[in-house]
Amino acid sequence: MRGYSLARGLSFRWAVLPLIGACLLGASASAAILTFEANLDGLQEVPPNASPGFGFGELTLDTVTGFVTITNSSYQDLLGNSTAVTLNDAQIGSNGVTILVLTLDNPGVTTGTFSGSGTITAGQVTDMIATNTYINIRSNVFPSGEIRGQLFVVPEPSSLLLACTGVFGLFLMRHRRK
Repeated sequence: MRGYSLARGLSFRWAVLPLIGACLLGASASAAILTFEANLDGLQEVPPNASPGFGFGELTLDTVTGFVTITNSSYQDLLGNSTAVTLNDAQIGSNGVTILVLTLDNPGVTTGTFSGSGTITAGQVTDMIATNTYINIRSNVFPSGEIRGQLFVVPEPSSLLLACTGVFGLFLMRHRRK
């Protein structure tokens, strides 16, 4: 089957391939800042506990510099008063070392928010992307951790959607000319 000619004799399919490549290259170049989310509860602690407490944490990670910033966070209904919040390096079901100490905005309460930022190593960046990092909130009732949440990357659908829309538009133009 013969391809449709574009300017200067290029076939349609050879015009689409560089467009797709450019879209994917653009998406990877802008992927230096990733967003992560964690839902925290006592069942994720190791060992699990029956705390009614729960929470949420959102952070950004600069994959080039390793700079982490908490952008949105909250917790509530802890059994004990909050004593510390940390970012730890370990897979689901394991306890890990503290890689960043975060700030309780109102320490000593059962409901509140936390914040903070700092730089982690290249190995810790790799672990975070592989979902081997978690947020841990400690209390006076559970000194090693009352609620915990594993961090997961929030997918960025806009780049893929943009590339698909461009390819779809080219196919529409091709069928219009028939």
